[in-house]
Amino acid sequence: MNRWLPVALLCWSVTAAPVRTIDGDTFVADLKVWPGLTARETVRVLGVNAPEMKGATREAAVKSQVFAADWLAQGDVRVYACQRDAFGRLLGTVTRGTQNLSTLLLDGGFAVPFR
Repeated sequence: MNRWLPVALLCWSVTAAPVRTIDGDTFVADLKVWPGLTARETVRVLGVNAPEMKGATREAAVKSQVFAADWLAQGDVRVYACQRDAFGRLLGTVTRGTQNLSTLLLDGGFAVPFR
């Protein structure tokens, strides 16, 4: 007999004001968690892997970081998150209107798919 253990997964969607871009797939934002209440978090963009800022990939990494920074500087974004990674960063889908940052990074050649 199979028994299924119910698992509740807490996911949330929140408006976020980008503060600074670390690299092409990671940024710091003030999450607007409640009227008048914000939480500063590091967000890792889900689904993509941008080049590292060190070593042989630095030139590509800078282009990726500049692209992400320019897009994030356009204003608030929506972050959909369900978990954190091993470094404590929120793993989330990042959108503004109909635009998805992961898709833009992939389409522009600034990142590769990552699961």
